[in-house]
Amino acid sequence: MKKSFLEIFKENLIIKILSIFILMFPIILLIGSAAINLAIVIMNIFFLIHIIIEKKYKIFKNDIFYALIALWFFLILNTLLNENFSKNYSRSFGFIRFILLIFLFNYFLSYKNYKFKKLVISFWSIIFGIITIDLIVEYIFGFNTLSFKTPYDGRLVGFMGDQLKIGHWYLCFSLIILANYFNQNKLFYFLLLLSIFVSFIIGERANFIRLFIAICFLGVITRHLTFRTFVLTIFSTLTLFYLAISFDKSPGNALKYRYFNQIYPIFKNSSSLKEFNNTKQNIYTPMYVNAYDLFTKNKLLGVGAGSYLIKSHENFRINKKINGYNTMPNTHPHQFHFEILATLGLPGYLFICFFLLYFLSKSLRFYIKERNIMNLTSFLFILVFCIPLLPTGSFFTTYGASMFWLNFSLMNLGNFKNMN
Repeated sequence: MKKSFLEIFKENLIIKILSIFILMFPIILLIGSAAINLAIVIMNIFFLIHIIIEKKYKIFKNDIFYALIALWFFLILNTLLNENFSKNYSRSFGFIRFILLIFLFNYFLSYKNYKFKKLVISFWSIIFGIITIDLIVEYIFGFNTLSFKTPYDGRLVGFMGDQLKIGHWYLCFSLIILANYFNQNKLFYFLLLLSIFVSFIIGERANFIRLFIAICFLGVITRHLTFRTFVLTIFSTLTLFYLAISFDKSPGNALKYRYFNQIYPIFKNSSSLKEFNNTKQNIYTPMYVNAYDLFTKNKLLGVGAGSYLIKSHENFRINKKINGYNTMPNTHPHQFHFEILATLGLPGYLFICFFLLYFLSKSLRFYIKERNIMNLTSFLFILVFCIPLLPTGSFFTTYGASMFWLNFSLMNLGNFKNMN
């Protein structure tokens, strides 16, 4: 890794600057949306300057760029046709930053025959290791290495202070790191179990389920797990869950409450979907109901990418119950499918669905041909976020979108025409 660092200093100034931002990108994601946006804008500016100086415009001549530009134009058109232009324009016009980010990552990681790819992933592995240790410290002592404490029992915050979303970050980089060490059997299985354990104690149930599903698919698709190792992995995982709950020091064993006590009574006592929706412990389906109702009233254009907060509260004031089902307003409905339907309408939903289906199928075919594990794990990251009903963050916010489009880029690494 030291040799690769020294190789960077032989490159021009722009490549040096971009390399610093890319190496530090996992840390930037932990700081907050303002820092992420600023970093992405700076990276994109230097990337465009480099492309212009080197006259490498040909890297944009491929179906991925054309499809992303079509998506961008669709978002802009939706904003122009919708009301509340001032609320919606920043997300639609600002989507260009993610298009450039996708090409930036792909260009840099494949730069000079993947010269710096190993360095970047190795450096990210070190950051991942530090975050993992910090989260375990917080689980054991109730506060992390910077004395941050969670505002919610049964959840960990790590270096994100009072923001309860470190599980999304951990899911993203767990899969990237597992891909990096896939061929080192003992280390791979250690990291696999460690990732599952830490994701579990973070307390973000939906992201833990996604990681678990992604790892299961990884084992099935690659046939990396023999029956013996599969049984040992399941046994080890269940043992880790038991230990995590047994040694949990949070008030009232909040980890057990979140994963078992809070969920079991819902399925035990709810004999109908309506009873499940109206259970006090369930906060998600009332948001889904509100979002779906907004969609039914705005099927063609939706309410706009930046207007959901206002429109969901307006709808809630009028309809606190819809056909006996509770509703709930929020900044977003905490589910990609309902969010896209409510904000972009049916045409936008179908556009994004076909867009993702096309590139997911293309990426899978590329994996079958090349057997690149990094392509596969990033493919799985995108896939598990397409699971219906399972709660998500917002599709349009900077934090979640940055990791989504980072994995979209890695999913197509080596599959971009004209990139090299």
